[in-house]
Amino acid sequence: MLLSFLDQKFELFCAVGKDCELWEDIMDELAVGNGENSRYITTTSHPDESAEEVIEFAKMFSSNSKSEVHVVRI
Repeated sequence: MLLSFLDQKFELFCAVGKDCELWEDIMDELAVGNGENSRYITTTSHPDESAEEVIEFAKMFSSNSKSEVHVVRI
């Protein structure tokens, strides 16, 4: 699933809730890979915030292109 986000060229990955720091770390590792074909994505984790607060944060994220927020709940 996380690799598909990279393939779709998402610019921002925000994790919230239980183990959100781990999800962020894994996304960082996948984006860097072995360093040969690293991909750019901004990652954040928000352990002490609500999903609504993080969605608002994502909506305010500065991007080079028009984008929308996709919410994936696990």
